[in-house]
Amino acid sequence: MTRRQSLPMTATTLLAGAGFLLAAPALAADSYALVVGIDEYTAPIPALHGAVNDAEDVAQALTKAGVKKLVLLTNKQAAKPAVVAAWEGLLKQAQAGDTIYFTYAGHGSQEPAAPNDPDEPDGLDDNLPLVNFALKGPGLADRIVDKEVAVWLKEAEAKKVYAVVVTDACHSGTMYRSVSMGLTYRVAPKPQIDRAELLEFAPPPPVVSTKVAPNDQFTFLAGVSDDKLVPEVTINGQQRGALSFAFARAIEGQADANHDGVTTEKELVSFVRASVLQATQSQQVSQSFPTVSRDIPVFRSAAPAPGNEPGQAGTDTQSAIAIAEQAVSGNTALKLAVRNGQLTAEIPGATVVPDEADADLVYDAAKGTVEKRVAGIVAEGVQPQGLPGIVAKWRAIAFLQAFASGSIQPFEVAGGSRTFNRGERLTVGLGASSHHFMTLFNLPPDGKVEFLYPTSQAEHDEDWSSKPFSLPLQVRDPPFGAEHLIAILSDQPLDQLQTALQAMSKPDAAADLPDTLKNALNGQQVTVAIANIFTSAGPQ
Repeated sequence: MTRRQSLPMTATTLLAGAGFLLAAPALAADSYALVVGIDEYTAPIPALHGAVNDAEDVAQALTKAGVKKLVLLTNKQAAKPAVVAAWEGLLKQAQAGDTIYFTYAGHGSQEPAAPNDPDEPDGLDDNLPLVNFALKGPGLADRIVDKEVAVWLKEAEAKKVYAVVVTDACHSGTMYRSVSMGLTYRVAPKPQIDRAELLEFAPPPPVVSTKVAPNDQFTFLAGVSDDKLVPEVTINGQQRGALSFAFARAIEGQADANHDGVTTEKELVSFVRASVLQATQSQQVSQSFPTVSRDIPVFRSAAPAPGNEPGQAGTDTQSAIAIAEQAVSGNTALKLAVRNGQLTAEIPGATVVPDEADADLVYDAAKGTVEKRVAGIVAEGVQPQGLPGIVAKWRAIAFLQAFASGSIQPFEVAGGSRTFNRGERLTVGLGASSHHFMTLFNLPPDGKVEFLYPTSQAEHDEDWSSKPFSLPLQVRDPPFGAEHLIAILSDQPLDQLQTALQAMSKPDAAADLPDTLKNALNGQQVTVAIANIFTSAGPQ
């Protein structure tokens, strides 16, 4: 079990940023967009299932936001000549002060770089394989290399056109999805690509540096760093990429944290990072460039919803609860698969399915573990009688994630997500918000609810507005697996909620959490933050 070492929490400057004075996109000007999504690749490159869903969602969000011209290229449409022509045509129309978007959802790969390239110390260029891409022969040319994207950005900057680039693919970190439990990853094979064949069948990348400066005129969001994989995950019943889903929601206005009608780069990056962490149980950490986000306007936000007028941070819980109930209404039972055994009793809230690829959770009766898509092992030392609590916990998490979707706050483990063994220490950091009060509780692997904060009058009265804070923890006692720290930031004290949470220590108490939140939070303005922590007993 993850336990606190000390309370009260100490405010720290965890997520401090620095702004730069530079020209920002003129928000009254026009915007243009090139949106690419590819599922249908040629063998041996595996097909994807959610990239076209991503592209269509992003295109719909941009259209609603008033983009002047949008080109959507999916599957067979997304060959290199069409992609390049679309970009060049849009950039030619754009004028100084306009904004141009390029979003790509599909595989990512790498290829041998030119010898001694100072920008590629690993000897590899990153690329975006297009629909006709092949590992040998003329199909090698059907890709976009990182240096080509760099040229695009420099050409946009020369026209004083602000560029926003989103690459939802593996190996996309410096470009400014193997299979587990049925997951598809956005990564294409690379070892077979030979540089000699590249030079024969594809023009070499331009000689241009891919390095960026803090004041360059673009914002770049990438699915993951170079050494990680981007999974396709299920969101609202569809296969999706978490980055594309988050970006579409940002365009719709959810990233506008202070609801002033303008989304800044800092708001966009913060929202996208927190959204991707939440959708992937902290297994994917999105990247952004420049690395220090700026307080510059990137795009106008959608009109604020009632109750979220300009300057008013947080989510009206009546609306959030309705969204959460709608999101989970079609999934009244989690799908549970059993490996190396069988169950003799029904599990409340779960339907047993034969195929692990169709399951939300997999119980390995021999090992006593429970696995979850994307997250991996989420409970250790599990006996069949413990499954109802685990199922209750994950049903509660689904509700909480949907509830939090309109007011996501970054809450993550310092140094990155990994599994922490018994005895290890870690620190969880929460960024500053405009709310005054905080309620903190933990959902351990077994479905209990552990109330953590506030535990004294001084903590009850603590004003957390504009103060980031950190929470030191140590892994000590079982149960081990996935723990979820939940912070609810509010404008008013949540005494009713805190009293209710303190009485929820039985193993399957999480089953009552959605109703508890609905009863205690109705009418409040709150922001919800969820931190995922993975623990283990360690080597035996």
